[in-house]
Amino acid sequence: MRAPVRNSLALRQENAALKGKVRALSAALEQARAQAEAERERVEALLHDTSHRIGNSLSTVSSLLGLQLLRSKSDEVKQALEAARSRVHAVAAAHRRLHLGDDLETASADEFLQPLLQELARTTSSGQHVALVSEVDAIAITARDATTLGILIGELVGNALRHGFPDGRVGRILVSLHRDGVGIATLSVIDDGVGIDSQTAAGEGGLGSVIVKQLAQQFGGVPEYERRGEGGLAVRVPLPGIAGRLPAA
Repeated sequence: MRAPVRNSLALRQENAALKGKVRALSAALEQARAQAEAERERVEALLHDTSHRIGNSLSTVSSLLGLQLLRSKSDEVKQALEAARSRVHAVAAAHRRLHLGDDLETASADEFLQPLLQELARTTSSGQHVALVSEVDAIAITARDATTLGILIGELVGNALRHGFPDGRVGRILVSLHRDGVGIATLSVIDDGVGIDSQTAAGEGGLGSVIVKQLAQQFGGVPEYERRGEGGLAVRVPLPGIAGRLPAA
């Protein structure tokens, strides 16, 4: 056999062998990708199920507090039980509404908070005559921050409903979360209720204000209270800690 023919045959054989290796490698990569995707879906389902179970368990606690509330005779005890029930429900709602992104580490604030506010409005008796409106940017936040932020918003909204709209007063509460030019997120809860003195709202005497202050400190912020001239109260909470934990763009 002449040399050129032998060389051509050898090249074809090598080419066929290389194609076989490429096909085998591609199949192995596809199998690994499918396994990784299946594992990601499994972990995502487990995380979602865990959050949902926690939320359901807390909802049970909230229901038990509601039953005790119905049996209580003292107005002071009823107020305390109702406040506790509302706080437990806010935590439960935050867990149930948490849906992580593809990275299984972060959630989008707008996708998380808007349905959370809808649930708070639906399950709060005062919410029947007070509109809850949200303006939330699509900010990526960690799962832990999302839950804490949901509890903080639940507390601020609850305070506004309890103190700003007595005797069935009709009104509106605006909840907004925006980032400024340097990337710091700021939470605002503004109502058009009867309004209370800003010093009273920020005072240490009320449990609600203490909870808000402690939750805000977890994000490195301090709540700012301002009585609005047109009526109602505006509470703004800078959240620099959220910006510091955002993933790189």
